[in-house]
Amino acid sequence: MNKSFKIGVALIAFLCAPHLIRAQQMRDSFRRVKPSVVVIHTSDRKPSDSSSPGEIADSGVGSGVLISADGKVLTAAHVIEGETKLLIEFANDEWVPATVISLSAAADVALLQCDRVPKGAVAAKLGDSDKVDTGDDIFIVGAPYGLSYTLTVGRVSARRPDHSRSGLMSSVEFLQTDATVNPGNSGSPVFNKSEELIGIVSSIISETGEFSGVGFAATVNSARARLLDVNGKQQNIEGLLVLGTLARALNIPQPAGFLVTTVAKGSLAERLGLKGGELAAVIDNQEVLLGGDIILDMDGTIVDGNRETYRNVLARIANSDSHGPIRCKVLRNGRVIELSAK
Repeated sequence: MNKSFKIGVALIAFLCAPHLIRAQQMRDSFRRVKPSVVVIHTSDRKPSDSSSPGEIADSGVGSGVLISADGKVLTAAHVIEGETKLLIEFANDEWVPATVISLSAAADVALLQCDRVPKGAVAAKLGDSDKVDTGDDIFIVGAPYGLSYTLTVGRVSARRPDHSRSGLMSSVEFLQTDATVNPGNSGSPVFNKSEELIGIVSSIISETGEFSGVGFAATVNSARARLLDVNGKQQNIEGLLVLGTLARALNIPQPAGFLVTTVAKGSLAERLGLKGGELAAVIDNQEVLLGGDIILDMDGTIVDGNRETYRNVLARIANSDSHGPIRCKVLRNGRVIELSAK
């Protein structure tokens, strides 16, 4: 073997080494998170006519992820909406009945409770999706077209909405990704390089129904605010963070406020006396109900332009049964008034 040939082989090995290391790391990561990933069936029976290994025959199928040792599972709301009987398939091929605890259609996330947790199943570690940024590496494990435990890899392409051009900001935020997602991937967990759960696959943009390089996942922090930090209760208030030009147009006496759009019947928000909107308007191609209360302060916490503060306001209202009295200041019909409830 001549010297130049040896140098060429060494160079190729040097160039290929990082790719081989990354491939090995991804293989190891997949093996570690697989016990937390589940397949969700919305049919009454376990299908028996699968045509090939790993293929699921029934049409009511989506993906999800175990997030607690007591059997709580996160998935996409549209996967289970309207369903009462669910079967959760774990990686060891055990099937376990489950029920819906709560869901948020706006955020497209749902929380399920399994009757039991099979041996070997491991809860995923929840990450902080606020720290995720465009360009970060991610991977998804799900059941596209019913092909269970399929791995796809990609990057975060954008955060949506990543800012507010109109003066409206929602607590619902989605991560855009180029990792391949297809029908059956709905509800699939999105992991970062540290194998932490940062999102739940929601939808794709496609004219054909096939993946075109644009997929969306609800952030795990949206799920926290709407499902996990409220003790599993249904979200009893919906609204938007108003700031900037729109805040000034609505005569909000501070830089930002929480615009209440809807209040659930019989909820604490209704007992508190909060009023939702009545006038439908379109702002920056987004339909908004105006005319409702604008929360300025919740138990001494001033509503500002920070998304985390906004999520805390949502959680505080839903969680207040365990925290005693709740007080807030709102702007209503041009006047600042105080509301309170036990």
